[in-house]
Amino acid sequence: MSDLDKSIREALQKEDAELFAEVGGEPSMYTMIMETFQGRHRWLTFFGVFWCTTFIVLFTLAGIRFFRAQETREIVLWAAACIICWSAVAGMKVWYWLELNKNAVTREVKRLELQIARLANRIKS
Repeated sequence: MSDLDKSIREALQKEDAELFAEVGGEPSMYTMIMETFQGRHRWLTFFGVFWCTTFIVLFTLAGIRFFRAQETREIVLWAAACIICWSAVAGMKVWYWLELNKNAVTREVKRLELQIARLANRIKS
């Protein structure tokens, strides 16, 4: 924990500290992954997983054909297919990690909104 985190926790009053403990820290990786399969955009996650799996299978098949090819032209074509499939898988994985990051940022913004709402409520009282 950094010095900034320590100073923020010390600045919180008792009830805010309880709320902070209740809202908790960062969820586990498994929880974050499962959260992407829920909500409004779950179809997009399923779509991405489907295509990623498809490109992994195509990469494997193209790799097998690459090693069995006899002519230079075939070798080059199957190698290009391997590169394209592997690039598609890498792109899908980058997209998925960006989705996980977006969800984490959204979670933090919601925590800030909750803190601001509590502060505004306390100021009105």
